[in-house]
Amino acid sequence: MSKRYKIMAGVLIAFLAVLILAEASQPEPINWFPGYGKQDKIPFGTYVFYEQLPEVIDAERIEEVNIPPFEFLLDTTIPKGSSYFFVNGNVYNDASESNKILQWVGEGNTLFVSAKSISQTILDSLWLNLSYYSETANLKKRPLVNFTNPRLKAARPFRLNKDVGTVYFDEIDTLRTTVLGEFDLIRDDDSSQIKKPKINFIKTPYKEGTVILHTFPEAFTNVFMLDSLNANYTAKVLSYLPQQGKVYFDQYYKNSKSYAVSPLQLILTNKYLKWSWYLLALAALLWVVFEGKRKQRSIPIIKPLPNKTLDYTRTIAGMYLDKKDNRQIAMHQINHLLEYIRSSYSLATERLNLEFIEKLSAKSGRDQNQIKTLIDYMVLIRQKAEVSEDELIKLNTLIENFKNTH
Repeated sequence: MSKRYKIMAGVLIAFLAVLILAEASQPEPINWFPGYGKQDKIPFGTYVFYEQLPEVIDAERIEEVNIPPFEFLLDTTIPKGSSYFFVNGNVYNDASESNKILQWVGEGNTLFVSAKSISQTILDSLWLNLSYYSETANLKKRPLVNFTNPRLKAARPFRLNKDVGTVYFDEIDTLRTTVLGEFDLIRDDDSSQIKKPKINFIKTPYKEGTVILHTFPEAFTNVFMLDSLNANYTAKVLSYLPQQGKVYFDQYYKNSKSYAVSPLQLILTNKYLKWSWYLLALAALLWVVFEGKRKQRSIPIIKPLPNKTLDYTRTIAGMYLDKKDNRQIAMHQINHLLEYIRSSYSLATERLNLEFIEKLSAKSGRDQNQIKTLIDYMVLIRQKAEVSEDELIKLNTLIENFKNTH
């Protein structure tokens, strides 16, 4: 590298170092993303809530659910009298999943949802309707919340010192629904009372169970609970959950989820490491530009080794066909299909029972009767000492129909 290039590279690196220093000296901006993740320590995370949860609910009753509700509720070992708890900015269950949840509630369980958007199927089934609340005359959107029960109602309403969108129930079934809480926006900087109450917390029966809906999920966030008075509101909200039975806390419907972080992602999400990484990449690029050209060498072409897998497969298949060992071929087809199910749908294949058939149907989208016919025939083939060509052809047809059905 010539002296001139060295001077240019040094000036460029010095300039970048000054930029990095200026960026690093800036205060970290507050992240107001409504993540609701239990690992999030940002204002709208729920780290504090889950840390304090064992003080309100016995730890032995708490269990986290990291899979979709439809899949979770296929588990027939869930004890009756349990509660399913959701908290997020939006909890959207499609129609089939909503009906599955309501069916589970109707068997004597409790559903608790705290969100600004709730499945329309659930709302329609309970004769409820949600609306967003806003006032053009009131620029501040800071909510006040309180309870309607005199034993829980505070002398002064609980306050969130942050402008957020608000949702309320503008239609309820007054004959069946119990109003548990209300809210309003701060008016004229007066946070001492709720002047125009709107319903944001209700409880309604559904067959043998109960549905509790709450439209102020911020009550479970760090920014709200770090105020000691507000923490009392959160605890009182939880008091409406049954005092007995398991409480399953959903971790699937979250705006922010815990996930594995790669080393590069860790570097790029930290501003100090990010700029150091960029400086290193730029230095490497400069080295390639100014030094790489002078030291390039031709690279010999190396032919890749031939792939003998297909020839090997044909040879083995020919051996089985020559021996007319139809049963061995059938066993290979069955084992290959079970491996396909394990790898594609993450299902255990030790027990090919009705529960396995239901889970495979739910995950694959195939008709349950089609899957049952296939599984029953596989079990029958396994029990046979000899397999005819017609039986082998039928097995192959059933397997191909399963794989090719959409």
